Amino acid sequence: MSSRRTLILIAAVVVGAIAAYALYTYVGGIEDNANDNAARVKIFKIVADIPKGTFGDEAFAQGLIKEDVIAKEYRPATAITTEAQVEGLVAISDLPANQVVVSNQFVSQATSLSTFSSLLKNNEVAITISIDQVRGVAGLLVPGDFVNMMVTASPGGADTGGTTDAPGLFTQPARYLFQKVQILAVGQTRKLEPGETAATNADGTAVASTTSGMLTFALPATAAQRIASVDGGSFYLTLVPKDYQPTALPPLDVNAPLPGETANQLTPYGPAGRPES
Repeated sequence: MSSRRTLILIAAVVVGAIAAYALYTYVGGIEDNANDNAARVKIFKIVADIPKGTFGDEAFAQGLIKEDVIAKEYRPATAITTEAQVEGLVAISDLPANQVVVSNQFVSQATSLSTFSSLLKNNEVAITISIDQVRGVAGLLVPGDFVNMMVTASPGGADTGGTTDAPGLFTQPARYLFQKVQILAVGQTRKLEPGETAATNADGTAVASTTSGMLTFALPATAAQRIASVDGGSFYLTLVPKDYQPTALPPLDVNAPLPGETANQLTPYGPAGRPES
């Protein structure tokens, strides 16, 4: 009886040892995976905002970038590993603090320079017109705005759509040359690209926008040709919202009743007037 108990005890010890070993191996594997994922690796971190155009070596010298560590699994694949990787390169945009420095945040000076022609897309050209404040929406236009471009002409001419007996009210019938034309620049102030910020003064305030009557548009070459063929004093612009949907508008019928004398029109917005919202 004693021998049997001894055998049972030995078997229990062996089974327990095997179970303990299996548990140890399993837990050890989990710890190995966890430690591998949690391994700390060196990175360079932006600790204070870096203005666009700042040289990488200057950012290090000024303490804007400092060495830090991060869990291996969170380090970006393009993270820089040495200061030399950004030496002589400039920040392509304003870089906010608390982010890992990656290689594409700094580029050569030649790459960082934005030329005016780089704003032209799809084989466009730029053309400029001069317009006074009355015909140019009181000088309220800014780069990036869209406008409808009307042209005015004397009654009876080739540009009036064939109307020859215009009454005295409409002495310069207007027609739509183009709709939803984008303004590329107002004076010397150009449209900002994504990621760019407006120029600021030394005290940090925004540089006042120009109210110049010189407007530059981005257009296909054929559209620019039409604009250049119109007398400069004939343009009349109207500002439209970004979601404006161009609709074909026929030449003005100068012999039709006036809208305010027509029951189904009355106001510029229809009989019910302008909607509240």
